[in-house]
Amino acid sequence: MRMPLKTRLTLLFVTMFAVIVAAWSIFVVFVVRADLYAGIDRALDSRASQLAVGLQGSADGEFQDITDSTLVGLSPTEATAQLLSSTGTVLESSGDTMSVDAIVSPEVLARAERTHAAQLLTISAHDGEHFRVLVVKLTGADRLILVGASTENADASVKRLILIMLLTGPLALLAAGMGGWLLAQRALRPVSRMTSTAARIGIDALSERVPVPTEGDELAGLAVTLNNMLSRLEAGVQAKRRLVADASHELQTPLAVMRTELDVSLASGTLPPDAVEVLESAREETDRMTRIVRNLLTLAHFDEGTLRLLPVPVDLHEVASEAVSSLATLAREREVKVGVEGDAAEVVADPEYLRVVVINLLENAIKYSGPGSTATVTTGLDDDDALLTVSDTGPGIPADALPHIFDRFYRADASRAHENSGSGLGLAIACEIVEAHRGKLTAESEQGVGSRFVVRLTAREPDPIG
Repeated sequence: MRMPLKTRLTLLFVTMFAVIVAAWSIFVVFVVRADLYAGIDRALDSRASQLAVGLQGSADGEFQDITDSTLVGLSPTEATAQLLSSTGTVLESSGDTMSVDAIVSPEVLARAERTHAAQLLTISAHDGEHFRVLVVKLTGADRLILVGASTENADASVKRLILIMLLTGPLALLAAGMGGWLLAQRALRPVSRMTSTAARIGIDALSERVPVPTEGDELAGLAVTLNNMLSRLEAGVQAKRRLVADASHELQTPLAVMRTELDVSLASGTLPPDAVEVLESAREETDRMTRIVRNLLTLAHFDEGTLRLLPVPVDLHEVASEAVSSLATLAREREVKVGVEGDAAEVVADPEYLRVVVINLLENAIKYSGPGSTATVTTGLDDDDALLTVSDTGPGIPADALPHIFDRFYRADASRAHENSGSGLGLAIACEIVEAHRGKLTAESEQGVGSRFVVRLTAREPDPIG
């Protein structure tokens, strides 16, 4: 599962912060340790110089007095001093008890003797304690001076520093994580606003625009780009809707003329049977084209917001009876039995558009039920609502297609839709008309059993008698 961007940014920030803090901590530890050791080295150099000056021309036995004054203030376990022969024999010693033996290797002494250069090194005592040691050759004599100081205090200071960093490091990372989370949240807040706004923008709300951040940064540029894209989409959709509306208006008149001429020709009674069959087929196709044009024009009115309803008291049972009568021929051709059941249910609605709803639902049931099935329109009252139900005993609608059947141009089975000459608009138009009347259209289906469409409208109370 991919983590959200805000979480990834926070983790990246914390990781980078941890690497930087770790590198900085290591650097600080090395610098502090080096400074502490440098302080010890300077002290050793000063003491060695004092010893060298004090031992110039001194007699035997004075080494102890000189070293005592040089190492004054230091614990005997913290410092040591040795006077060595060129062969490494300890002539005099002072300070730490380990100083009874030479505390450096013969190679170090030989190098100091040979090069006349001070030798500075760190050694480990027999008890594990570390000493910083300086070996210097006395000028004009075959003797060497060795001074050393324990690094215990310096090492303890470095350890305390490391411990403090280890204890405070997780707290610093936690604080950095919280700060990174807040920064990422604040930085991405404009993206969240743009996302929520864009999610609300649909084909019917292209006039909306995503908010543009006031900071004028890259996110503001993204918002401006999205708004420009929405403007282009809105212009394109409006042009398409105008084309559909204009074409539908223009097609109405020639289709009406064709229907009239076909009716006149069929009413003459002088045509041979073959010609009558051809003209009836042409009239059926003309009626189908008329319904498609009517549906497109209705959708254009919806999209443009120009649909005008003329509500009057109307009985759903009467509307259902008229729809069944108008589709009787189609039902006979498809070998589907249709009928009306139920009681009167009066509503205040536009009768023409309500008739379109019932015809579209019933026509859909007849087309997809199959020969030998039944399609029934039932009307009645349910508390304060009037119900009109169109049910059939057809094959049913697949479960994955049921949530989409009210979408425009949607076909659950493209091959069956082509066979039944469906436009994919009937159910979408029925749904929009019902919603325009502040009602609700729902669908239920079970494969192998049939489908059921329910129109629910607010019932009109009957007029009082007398």
